[in-house]
Amino acid sequence: MDEATVLPHVKSTTLSKRQQKIALKQRQAAKENNTNFRAAERNFKAKFVEPNMENVVDFSALHNNTASTNSRIRRVLLPENLFDLDSSFFKLPDNVSKLPETYKDKQLAYTLTDHPVIPNPFTATAQKHLVKNTLCDWARKPNKNSLDPFYRMSESKSLFEHHIEDVMNSNNPNHAPFVFKTLFEKPSEAQNLKTIDENESIKNVAVIKKECGNLFEKNEDQGYKPIVTEPKNEFYRQDHTATELLESIRWTTIGNQYNWSTKSYDTDIQAPISEELSHLMSIIVRSISGAKIAGSLTDDFSESHIVNSYDYNKYKVEAGVINYYGLNSTLLAHVDKSENNMEAPLISISLGCSCIYLVGGDTKQDTLTPILLRSGDIIASCGASRTSYHGVPRIFENSCPSFLTAHSSDSDTHIDPANSTHNLDKVTDGHLNQNLTGKLWAPYAEYISTHRINFNARQCNN
Repeated sequence: MDEATVLPHVKSTTLSKRQQKIALKQRQAAKENNTNFRAAERNFKAKFVEPNMENVVDFSALHNNTASTNSRIRRVLLPENLFDLDSSFFKLPDNVSKLPETYKDKQLAYTLTDHPVIPNPFTATAQKHLVKNTLCDWARKPNKNSLDPFYRMSESKSLFEHHIEDVMNSNNPNHAPFVFKTLFEKPSEAQNLKTIDENESIKNVAVIKKECGNLFEKNEDQGYKPIVTEPKNEFYRQDHTATELLESIRWTTIGNQYNWSTKSYDTDIQAPISEELSHLMSIIVRSISGAKIAGSLTDDFSESHIVNSYDYNKYKVEAGVINYYGLNSTLLAHVDKSENNMEAPLISISLGCSCIYLVGGDTKQDTLTPILLRSGDIIASCGASRTSYHGVPRIFENSCPSFLTAHSSDSDTHIDPANSTHNLDKVTDGHLNQNLTGKLWAPYAEYISTHRINFNARQCNN
């Protein structure tokens, strides 16, 4: 059976008496503050009780869904195939044989709530290339990440690029790992910090609110004024190598830098947007521009209302966030509403381990849908769904596709660590490099096998 169609396995656990008490407390706590969204989050986050997966929607393997779930799914006809727009990133649609003659050249997406989902349209090489970009190219300065408030970050390389150099040179006695200096060796060396509200929902994150105490004091006239406080956690008061910090990084902001404390963009901080990222997101928006509902899974094909009417010619990538999830990471319910332009679709792409993506309505009490997102899946928030509550309560272990986790240490000749990152770059003819194998790929494979990377793009202004 194709690994892409297998449901993630949730381990069955025999509970000790202590764990039974914990599970009981979890169920009792669920009765309090029990919005529909919170109840669903608790279901999927629970570690000592198997989550209820009955209503989970799997767009990549419709046969995994219940009949009731499939009856709610609507087909979405894309006006243009992604493969036709860029064959270096995208593969031929695999649904062509299932379509009537009239629609044989169309690509299908699916939806329940005006969130069109395109099941993984990427080639394996493209996914590896995107993993590399999200960890390296797009994670460099001047883009900021969640560790910036704590350390002097490298000006020329991303955290992961330093990690690669250390791994490649692990047997080199002359190699000295790059050391990230804490900003809190001396109180006077600390920089002004910013709280990271949204990231409080990601477990194990270096959240300033938790680690550094109260960094902002409220002033009725001036809003929030930053104050300097040393972190309470000793870890962030120590210098570390890239490898030691790898599990602590939680996000990188792209383009217009987002201020997590004010929930707005710092208009005076605008990092350049990668041309490749802009190109990728623009053609995805083009592919769904004018996309129409084409009936349910059991109906004959019949085009009805448009799920995304935004003119792709007006679309421009101005900001984005790369989120790095470990197996225990979560993202609690929130709404993305900081952009002045709420008409343009918000495009989000998943890489690595599968997750549960919860999407609701305008309130946390509205009916919600748990979607299983796999590596390569694209989800677009369009129109009214742009203001829907959504979150990620669960990352599944052992769910990363094998083409991302496999590597052979013997398949490469000698590698010069100084040029390892360059060798992964896109080649000049516009096609993606095929050499993401062996030792070159090994550090990425090790990381992505236990992580999920999600990156999204937004248009901030009209």
